Amino acid sequence: MKTINKNAIKIRRMVSSDITPTLGIWWADIPEKDMVADQLSGPRDLSFITEYEGVLVGFALAKLEYSGLPMTGTGVVFLIAVNPDYQRSGIGTMLINALEKYCQSKGINTIRAIIPKNDERMIKYFVDKGFSESNVVNYDKLCPAK
Repeated sequence: MKTINKNAIKIRRMVSSDITPTLGIWWADIPEKDMVADQLSGPRDLSFITEYEGVLVGFALAKLEYSGLPMTGTGVVFLIAVNPDYQRSGIGTMLINALEKYCQSKGINTIRAIIPKNDERMIKYFVDKGFSESNVVNYDKLCPAK
């Protein structure tokens, strides 16, 4: 972990030109490359990136989704990634805080993190950030390829 000056960290909304550098930095460490590439090509309306000294060091891939009756907007976090050299320096927390502040400003009352149920490390991370288990349950059906 590098020692950083937190006042020098810049967090901003993700734009299309951020996609190639984002994938280039962490591509080797992303297990579900197809899913991430698909998410990056879709709306990134709630995604943020973090720069430190002009270098991209982290990102939160999130977007607004509508579900339920009545239809309610929810910010959904699909991935938070921090360059390994900068992990445990508070960058992930800063990204979540920026997302929360932005959602509040837009009247979005819920942020949901999509985490595989066996990923204990990420579950602990999000619980430590104030997230709790949702009352929404996912059921998936695999459709065989033709």
